Amino acid sequence: MIRMNLGVSFRGFAACLLISAFFFFPSPLPAADPPSPLGVVQSGTDRILLIVKASLTGDGPPLRQRRSEIIEIVDEYFNFAEMARRSLGRPWKDQSREKQQRFVTLFKQILFNVYVGRIENTASPTTRFSWDRVMVDGEYGVVKTRAVNDKTAVAEIEYRLRLLDGGWKVYDVVVEGISLIANYREQFDSFLSRGSFDDLLACLKAKVDAEKIP
Repeated sequence: MIRMNLGVSFRGFAACLLISAFFFFPSPLPAADPPSPLGVVQSGTDRILLIVKASLTGDGPPLRQRRSEIIEIVDEYFNFAEMARRSLGRPWKDQSREKQQRFVTLFKQILFNVYVGRIENTASPTTRFSWDRVMVDGEYGVVKTRAVNDKTAVAEIEYRLRLLDGGWKVYDVVVEGISLIANYREQFDSFLSRGSFDDLLACLKAKVDAEKIP
């Protein structure tokens, strides 16, 4: 049993208080650095590729479940809200919050289908990603990679990321030199030059409905 020395000096008592404070109120640990742009993209794509490869051998889950698992992973490292805003460009600020959210929801599904569809259509049991180059400039980063089957390059993919709220997330994907965001912005600009934003939402919804997994 620990005995207290009631005759301890004031200096000794103060020292005890300091020691107690140290043990009961430890200094906060320094905040961990967020995963690097390469770490974010590599972790996400590697996990997606494992799911897709499993489907090639018949060991994976059904298509609906597979897509559900993949979109959860993609959500971790894609900033779909920023991608939607960038793809729409100047008309974004003219829309109500409700219409902006509807646009984000529809655009997310369309972009997801395009991104995952390309991986599924080109993947083979030997597919892997070769990480070529990583560049970071302040809050922006670029990860350049290639999808490789055996020793043959299937596609060159560049991920553009931005550091927001303490984490890196993708805001654009460039496939074979073509920016998905720039490509969609051109299409949306052309559409809105002839129709309204409500027409655009209706068109996107029709496309999403047509691509739904039965």
